[in-house]
Amino acid sequence: MSKRGAAGKRALDLLMSVGAMLLIWPLFLLIAVLIKLDSRGPVFFRQERAGAGEGSTFRIFKFRTMIVGAYRSGARLTVKRDPRITQVGQVLRWTKLDELPQLLNVILGDMSLVGPRPEDPYFVNFYDQKYRGVLSVKPGLIGPSQVEGRDEVEMYPDGCEDTERYYIENILPEKLARDMEYVEQASVTSDLAFLIGGFFRVVASQFKGSFFSRVRGRLALLSMDLGLIVLSYIVANFIHFEWNLPDSAWPFVVRTLFAAVILKPLVFIYFGLYQRSTRWVGRRDLAAIVKAVTLSSALVVAVTYLSGLQAHSRAVFVVDAALLVFLMCSFRYALRQVLSGAGRANATTSTYIRVLVAGSGHGAESILRSLLEDPKSRFLPVGIIDHEPHRWGGLIHGVRVMGGAADIALSATTHDVDMVLVSLADLDPSIVRDVTEACSKLGIQYRLIPALSDVLSQEDPQLVRAPKFSHEGRA
Repeated sequence: MSKRGAAGKRALDLLMSVGAMLLIWPLFLLIAVLIKLDSRGPVFFRQERAGAGEGSTFRIFKFRTMIVGAYRSGARLTVKRDPRITQVGQVLRWTKLDELPQLLNVILGDMSLVGPRPEDPYFVNFYDQKYRGVLSVKPGLIGPSQVEGRDEVEMYPDGCEDTERYYIENILPEKLARDMEYVEQASVTSDLAFLIGGFFRVVASQFKGSFFSRVRGRLALLSMDLGLIVLSYIVANFIHFEWNLPDSAWPFVVRTLFAAVILKPLVFIYFGLYQRSTRWVGRRDLAAIVKAVTLSSALVVAVTYLSGLQAHSRAVFVVDAALLVFLMCSFRYALRQVLSGAGRANATTSTYIRVLVAGSGHGAESILRSLLEDPKSRFLPVGIIDHEPHRWGGLIHGVRVMGGAADIALSATTHDVDMVLVSLADLDPSIVRDVTEACSKLGIQYRLIPALSDVLSQEDPQLVRAPKFSHEGRA
């Protein structure tokens, strides 16, 4: 690109990035508050990235989406179902809002609005010589690799143990080829077209058939809850007016109901109501519903007050919240009866030994339920390992299914796991072998559980550390 073109590109960067910052600063403030409320740590995540020119680096701005110290407890790359990602971080990553602070890097001159995505300097060492030209331009907030390679995390095969090697050998060359094509054709006009077209392509890429297929159960439950939100609020109004709702009340009802159907599902999503397994509904799940309904109802009250609906009866909100809790809990228990056939699920914890439970069928559910409901239990379940991909990311009694045997290392490191309890009732012998070998390689203690009573009956559980297998001795 000529000097004149570079000057025009810089002018475009400053004009659009400063304008965007002036428009979206309230969104920055809202995201910052949510991050601080969600987890301990700073609002921004800063890490070194490769800049324009060989050996040039800068510190990138991003909203923090992972727990503090995440990169000291796992791979440099984010993997599927990465347990280091926070609840708010999941939403920020899915919407790409975590990258908005890079507008600051654009204003400072470290980045451009359009260009190759900034790479970790570690991976620059693996660039083929024919792709070194990518380093001749400033990295961009949006670029060809981001748009066309948006599902990069999904490109890793399930069970991939060495994500860095897979990235270097299979993903990085394709990214660099796209970036080189951009570098060779870059101009102010093409950048402007890329900004407009790339934005809509990124938005459209959020909604794919595979995504809806994967979460159709959760979407169905969300749709049912929307119906219950409408039903409970309208019934609460009829109860307040003794089943004779006057025409003059309908404007209040419609305006408040609009706020309710917008705010309440967002709070429900934040509390993870749609990641919890409806097959194993327990007290912890119901407690989450109570918290979510209470907070969301308080937000609706605040909105109605600020929007000039002070005349709205507060008693209606109290009845609405109680009714909604009852309806949501009743529906989930009824659904549980259909899916699993019964049993009561309770969960309270007072434990010392942090464990992963391998399996997510009836055996593992029994282990989880018993550990959570026993006030004298010394075991704290922090995660579930299962071989069925469709269960990954879900919750059973509030405990997340973190992945398969290949994910044990990251899960154990992130959550400081002391032991893995393997439910023999749920897993094939080959899966049991994979799990135990993974534990042995990592030096993590494990126990095979044919019946939970074998563990709980011991007053002082002795944790037997599995011997490590040598590389040569692995079957």
